[in-house]
Amino acid sequence: MIRTLLIVGLLATTGASEASARSLVGKWDCNGRDGKNLAIRMLLDYRQSGQFYHLANIAVGDRRGRIDGSVALNGKWFRNHSKLSETVKHARVRSLTANGQDISKTPVGRHMTRSLPKRMVSGNRPDVTNVRFLSNSKVKLTSGRMTATCTKR
Repeated sequence: MIRTLLIVGLLATTGASEASARSLVGKWDCNGRDGKNLAIRMLLDYRQSGQFYHLANIAVGDRRGRIDGSVALNGKWFRNHSKLSETVKHARVRSLTANGQDISKTPVGRHMTRSLPKRMVSGNRPDVTNVRFLSNSKVKLTSGRMTATCTKR
């Protein structure tokens, strides 16, 4: 009887440590792409409380020029197996440049600074991302054509 309880206890703690090792809770550094013209580097911070904070640096460009932006997002998250659902509650453009020049004070920059966060805020409609753990400290996120590989800090 005692031996059976010890084995069950050992199996239970092994399963719990595997589940926590595969958790998204914590900070992640990510590099992602959407085709050949859009690259993104992100710091993702998933909190145990179900809240998240993301800081994304985005570069979009082709032979005609390049636009760089920095965006901060926060909201709520939850994971159901291989699906990550995020509801963005607040978004803010931190910086915006075109071909290395700050455009945040120009009419186009002011318009982008106002309109981009409105498009990112999802209200009550969560964005769903596929999650695939490559290891306990590496994960691949896929949403539409965007794919990112993230490493836990």
